[in-house]
Amino acid sequence: MTWSGKAVIEPGRLIYGGRLGAAHGHSHAAVQIAVASDGQVLFTDATGSSVHSRSAIIPSGVLHAVDAGSATGLMIYLDATSTHGRRAEALVDPSVRTDVSAWRAATLDLPENLALPVDLSTAADAVIAQLLGREAIAIVDVHTHPAVAAAISLIPDLLSGPVRLTDVASAVHLSADRLGRMFARDVGLSFPAYVRWARLIHAMQVARNGGTITDAAHAAGFSDSSHANRAFHEMFGVAPVDIHRSVRLV
Repeated sequence: MTWSGKAVIEPGRLIYGGRLGAAHGHSHAAVQIAVASDGQVLFTDATGSSVHSRSAIIPSGVLHAVDAGSATGLMIYLDATSTHGRRAEALVDPSVRTDVSAWRAATLDLPENLALPVDLSTAADAVIAQLLGREAIAIVDVHTHPAVAAAISLIPDLLSGPVRLTDVASAVHLSADRLGRMFARDVGLSFPAYVRWARLIHAMQVARNGGTITDAAHAAGFSDSSHANRAFHEMFGVAPVDIHRSVRLV
């Protein structure tokens, strides 16, 4: 079964709702929360171990594959630097974060009969509130070093061309080595991995506004559509042309 539904891009998150489909082995810079509203999803980790579950939290940077069969539901991709991303990832036992069983265990407190509203934003908020507590919606992130936060804020304006760690480090008055270490510590991802995520989100935004896949690839700083296609496969486990045809960005 293929992905078919709608998606919305909001600050710090990408939310998809509809038929959940399948995705081959991939990893991405987001923290992923998967919730099936009917049926179950087969989650597989890098060792080939699999579990069937209605829900799971997949940490950022972890190789995984999914196969939802005919299930429908919600996929929430949270920016790993955000408060919600950090707190959702913290629900996964860090000592076994690459283990598929830990992903399922992270959502055991999610009610089996949780009703998902039609509105994607409201549905995502409902899931996050159940997992993190309703007060989490208003929490302000205070765990990122100011220099790392400044670097993150610079990245969106650089995406149409090369985004070099040395240039960004210079702009925030740090050495490249130090910023790289701080970025990995505070964000939980390497600088290049975060930039790839930012490029893909920007490409989706361009496509949502009517641009072709080629337009989106160039606007996001990919050398060509083939480069964007490879990055999309690596990050989401599916081809961008399939998503472009069957997923409506709203």
